[in-house]
Amino acid sequence: MAGERCDVAIVGAGLAGAMAAADLRARGLSVTILEARDRIGGRGYFRKFDGARSDGRREPDEELDYGGSWITPWQSTIRGLCARHGIALRPRHPVTSRRWFRDGALHHDGPTSSADRAAHERAIARIAVDATLLKKGYDEDTDGRPLLGLSLADYMRRLQAPAATLDLIGAWWTVSGNGDKAGVPASEFLHSCGHADGTPDAIIDAWTDSLIGGISGLASRMIADCGARLLLNAAVSAIEHDGEVVRLATADGRSIDARAAVIATGINPMAGLQISPLPPTARAEALARGHAGRAVKVWAKVGGVAPGILATGGGSGIEWMFAERATRDGATMLVGFGIEGEGAAAWAQGPDDAATAIISAGTEAVARFFPEAELIALDWHDWNRDAFSRGAWVASRLGAEADLLHQNWKRQGRLAFASSDISPEGAGWFHAAAISGAAAAKEIRELLRLN
Repeated sequence: MAGERCDVAIVGAGLAGAMAAADLRARGLSVTILEARDRIGGRGYFRKFDGARSDGRREPDEELDYGGSWITPWQSTIRGLCARHGIALRPRHPVTSRRWFRDGALHHDGPTSSADRAAHERAIARIAVDATLLKKGYDEDTDGRPLLGLSLADYMRRLQAPAATLDLIGAWWTVSGNGDKAGVPASEFLHSCGHADGTPDAIIDAWTDSLIGGISGLASRMIADCGARLLLNAAVSAIEHDGEVVRLATADGRSIDARAAVIATGINPMAGLQISPLPPTARAEALARGHAGRAVKVWAKVGGVAPGILATGGGSGIEWMFAERATRDGATMLVGFGIEGEGAAAWAQGPDDAATAIISAGTEAVARFFPEAELIALDWHDWNRDAFSRGAWVASRLGAEADLLHQNWKRQGRLAFASSDISPEGAGWFHAAAISGAAAAKEIRELLRLN
């Protein structure tokens, strides 16, 4: 491959890279995509369940999303892509019943005790008002207190809510802010609440569908349909972009020259690239900090549980769990979320320790939320130790929210940038990845003076 040339090189075969490639190929440009992994999809990872049983044997089953999965009714870009490329949608199973773990026990009668109910309802009403205000563009609550620039931990203290209410918020935080409560803005949680009626439990109402075949399937079809050249196991290690050529070097010594390039990775793995000339100071500092998303997503195959049950609480480990679907053999798949470091310090150690901690947390969560269940097997993907993601979906850092603003990631010379992390709309969603990929392609077209 020494001396190979193309019009545009794209680093990363996730949805952002696939979108940029499709746009640029449609303008007649030659495009080469370099993907570090042996698969397409980035933080979208659709594969067969291959969970470990308690006896050590594997339990293969149907295919599942191990990264992000759900899309919303208003995400027209990704829905349009699915229609164009023949990707069918799978409606999310409705929530049919609710469980809360509080006060050391599992409850079916509500999120708090009767004694705490009034205080709980006041706190939830306050969250709904604050989420609505933020959605409308206000940055203060009705008492003039800031809604931006404060951590979730500070916001929770402001609510003066019962412990069970705080546990409920913490559970929904695992699927929204997904980071250290003291280091990630409360606005991450409030924005998620604002997608529906403003209350935490309504967050799930926005997640109406997932993709059959996952984001992996959609990105694969987009790349195949547009005719871009795809190189897997091609980890880019260095990029030089001084002058009229961008030169990309891979970790195994290969080289590609291009007229322009799109870096379509998240900002956390982007920090591992040697870019010359160096990025501007503010951008370099943003890469050094990275984003704070540290979610853990686990699938549990169980027997004896009906699909549709949603359970939250516990305050640590896996705090959110949903009976997501029935399997072909009559079992049920539970999907659960936690945050690394939240009550499980071992998650911050090496991969073997992390695996042990995730198995322990997943097993404990099934027992906590579904005591009637027979746990068959657990499976997950460790995004926090994946060298090409270095974290889960994006979460901004308190005081460094500008790190992720799209306007701070405009084209630098012959380099454009694309990721759901830095999208001009809806950061964190796959919909945002597609929008960001299209925006990066537009910058490249303008650079090369194409329509």
